[in-house]
Amino acid sequence: MSNKQILKHLLNEIQNYSDSRINRSEFSLYFFDTIESLEDVPFSVIDEAREWQYKLETQGDPLHTTNRLSKALIAWVNKLLVQYAK
Repeated sequence: MSNKQILKHLLNEIQNYSDSRINRSEFSLYFFDTIESLEDVPFSVIDEAREWQYKLETQGDPLHTTNRLSKALIAWVNKLLVQYAK
């Protein structure tokens, strides 16, 4: 799979998470594994992904923070899509 396909699939999974179709723990693991699977991305991206994973795992009330967090995460993944899509 290309980085573009991987990131587009991740965007769909973020939406599923936002819609509560995936639980936080599963999504957090999936998210980080997905970012690690990208080709030719600098370590700084992996480091940022760890920060996102921490936010996902430690967010407070999911009803109030999931939507805001998902929007920010979508913006970050879209940035990766522009920079690293092949």
